[in-house]
Amino acid sequence: MSTSASQLSADPVFDRCWWIYSLCRERLFADHTDTIASALQPLLGSRLNIQLLEVGCGPGFYSRRLAARFPAVQALGVDTSERLLCHARQQAQRAKLPNCCFRHGDAQHLGDFLDVADAAIASRLFLILLHVQREAVMQAVFRTLRPGGIFFIAEPISPLRTSLPLWLMRAADRIAGRPACLSVPVECAVLSGAELQTLAHGQPWGEVQLWRDRRYQYALCQKAL
Repeated sequence: MSTSASQLSADPVFDRCWWIYSLCRERLFADHTDTIASALQPLLGSRLNIQLLEVGCGPGFYSRRLAARFPAVQALGVDTSERLLCHARQQAQRAKLPNCCFRHGDAQHLGDFLDVADAAIASRLFLILLHVQREAVMQAVFRTLRPGGIFFIAEPISPLRTSLPLWLMRAADRIAGRPACLSVPVECAVLSGAELQTLAHGQPWGEVQLWRDRRYQYALCQKAL
């Protein structure tokens, strides 16, 4: 994938080997649904319908789980991989989730398909973005959130575990004999604690919380009322 500051596009390997990434998301990556649900609780008590945005949703793991748990949530997942989005839609339909949908789009331009959101999620997204793209996504999320809205970020801290899904997809691509992508493919770059702190504080949030565990680091940003 050739990434530029102006546009995000999917590395073809995410479409060619979408099932590997989806399997990693379901079986390998940590599940932060409970943590996100706790962060959403204040919003659930104040509004009848909560517009939730999952940025870089891939197979729509959190959109589907939160839509199933909270009928008041209207979940929208956004990603650049058409094949992962197709899988996400099929899974949502199979689970009979009318409050969950998915759109193909650039996370730097959320206003193209959503006017306002109450909450947003980004898990394992910023590690595959260039520095300028990270800032652009943060700005787009900040603009899209209504006052009081929250943005939950989860980023892995282990370079080895972080790179494993991409390594598996590219290995499967080579075994299948597919031609190499002529453009520069996306690479993983684990954020340091200082980088996540700088990124989280780059917008005028009303409050920012940062913490980490053995495998992930997190930011919970809330827009001022």
